Amino acid sequence: MIETTFRAMNSIIVLSGMNFEPQVEIKKNIIDFEQKVSRFLPDNQLAFINRSPLNVPIYLEATLADLLDRSLQLARKSAHYVHPFLGKAMMANGYTESFQEHNQPVFTEIDAVHVSREPIKRISKSWIIKKENFLFDFGGFGKGYIVDNGIKQLKQKGVHHFLINAGGDLRVLGSHEVGIEHPVLMGEDMIRLTITDKAIATSGKNYRRWTKGSKEYHHLLNGRTGEPAFNGVLQASVIANTAMEAETAAKLLCILPFEKAKALLYRHFPQIAYIVYLENDQIAIGGDSQLYNRLEVAG
Repeated sequence: MIETTFRAMNSIIVLSGMNFEPQVEIKKNIIDFEQKVSRFLPDNQLAFINRSPLNVPIYLEATLADLLDRSLQLARKSAHYVHPFLGKAMMANGYTESFQEHNQPVFTEIDAVHVSREPIKRISKSWIIKKENFLFDFGGFGKGYIVDNGIKQLKQKGVHHFLINAGGDLRVLGSHEVGIEHPVLMGEDMIRLTITDKAIATSGKNYRRWTKGSKEYHHLLNGRTGEPAFNGVLQASVIANTAMEAETAAKLLCILPFEKAKALLYRHFPQIAYIVYLENDQIAIGGDSQLYNRLEVAG
């Protein structure tokens, strides 16, 4: 199996398939996508939108318009605990640049929280008006989007066996054995399982985290408050039909109290399975077990 590895979207990207040509195309698409939508690039299309004034029509090119559509669909299903309007909150909590292990966070003194759940007016698919002063941050939505689009392109080309892994957010064509990294013994798999034509995404508070004085911060913010979520969950992995769904559901499990998250997922994301590592070192497994097989503890 041919494999391509590169860095993009603040993650290690792994492409695995039988032929090299589709890997070249997918790699180019991922890099081009990052250039458009990363919050950390100062002169790209997303930066232009984020700098645009209020109450003025703003044009969205096709990729950003589609990304916004799909992100809003999932934000509504998540009851807006997860949404793409948290750029200022991220900056206020110290996430001002692409995360590296030894980053020194910079905390900005800005009003980051008090925006409505959807602070835009949609004129058409390609045009919006900003009604409040916010910054887009597509984050995990973006990674899921480009992974899902890559698989869609491959299927259209008749590819039947492929894997795209964007830093733990992955989707496969055909059957693949995949691992879920242990959130404490990092670098080692905690669980291995086989998925077929499905996606899996993992969110956690074990890596992108930092401190200011005695207060801890991380990148998983409650979309209702703009504050880091501390709910007793260290890491959540979700298997779903798409990477965007899996990413959104995994974040919900890291944000809401566990029982509340399960209830919301049962109502709005019924076709998922989850593996949650709690801060008391317990593991909870639930959801639709038909989405995977051969689940076993790695060792």
